Amino acid sequence: MSKIKIYEFADKLGVERKELLSKAQEFGISAKSTSKSLSDAEVLKLENFYKKSDTQEVVGEEESEVETIDVPKKKESKFSLLAGRKPEKNKPKMLRKLPNETPPKLKRISAKQVGTLVVGGVGFLILSNVVLFGLMASGYKPTQKIIYQEMSATQEASGNGLDLQAKNYLDGFVQTYFTFPEDEKDQEQAVKDINAYFVQNLPVISQGIQRTPSKFEGAVMMSLTDNEATYKVTYSAGEFTTKEVKKGKDTTKQNVVKYHDETTLFTIPYQKVGSAYYISDEPYFSSVPDLQATENQVPTKTWSGTDNNSASVKKDLDKFTKSLFTAYTTDGDTLKLISKGLSLNKGQEFKSLDQATYESKGDNKYHAVVQVTMKNSLGTHVENYQFTIEKQKQSYFATDFKHTLPEGKKE
Repeated sequence: MSKIKIYEFADKLGVERKELLSKAQEFGISAKSTSKSLSDAEVLKLENFYKKSDTQEVVGEEESEVETIDVPKKKESKFSLLAGRKPEKNKPKMLRKLPNETPPKLKRISAKQVGTLVVGGVGFLILSNVVLFGLMASGYKPTQKIIYQEMSATQEASGNGLDLQAKNYLDGFVQTYFTFPEDEKDQEQAVKDINAYFVQNLPVISQGIQRTPSKFEGAVMMSLTDNEATYKVTYSAGEFTTKEVKKGKDTTKQNVVKYHDETTLFTIPYQKVGSAYYISDEPYFSSVPDLQATENQVPTKTWSGTDNNSASVKKDLDKFTKSLFTAYTTDGDTLKLISKGLSLNKGQEFKSLDQATYESKGDNKYHAVVQVTMKNSLGTHVENYQFTIEKQKQSYFATDFKHTLPEGKKE
């Protein structure tokens, strides 16, 4: 007889495949899936079990070991998501009683027990609220509120709390304000566009306001508070000049606008009303501060520390440092074995160790100050590092990396 698989035998017997697999495992047959082939002896063992089970089947009204309960069908609503689906035909399934199996007993809950459970649940909710209100009265704050406050503080410190809607609104005002055309008719419309941001007509007492043509070039927001924003604005300012133009034999003068670039700080008072904004007062200008520090303000950088190691120690430390930066740009696994604090950086190529000093700190520890040359798609460049090297048996290990030289003293 050719070997038969479990799923084939299950189909032949008319039983579920998973059921036959489970029964085969109970009989000590080593099978992990229904594709397992059965030997003749295993087939005979399973076949005898199901033939024996068939003689113990309970059918219809002959025995009452299996209790059936008729559940009335719920009337399907015409608004149900399942409305319109054709009900499946009820196919009677043959129930088999396993050996030594007793039918389960259904527990019935009395009306008194249901009432007790309901009263107990309501009482628990009332008690929980009383305890919570008592804690809040004593100064306790719910954890959810505390977490929200901490997140708000973090967002404010990191800049994530920026009112992006206010920024979007103010960006539009800056561009509108600094875009002023040359044609008089277009200028009238530009004034209307600017005034629309104010909503109301602000009082103006002056000798008259005149605008020259200008072209908006770009702006960077420098600061934003709840009622004021400052931008660094670059624009082209126009200046009227006259130019002689020849028309045949005649020469006439014509107005021409020449532009030159300007940069200014532009501060805008504004207010928020509900979810909307408006410009609340006249914006004002201030000069752009020089952001470049002077030489007197800057601390010097130096190769601090002394390198009083022997020539052999210096050679070993240089060799380790070169291996370190080679692994830093090529081999992450090696990098983890010899250092902590650097991540693999394949975007660069280590070219050379240009200078290094190793100040002994005792206990086989050294403070390294090194300068290396790296290469990337922009070309070659210099990088500075400080880190600690510790000797471990016959090898070294590097930690505490800083991408900077030590600060020195001015002479």
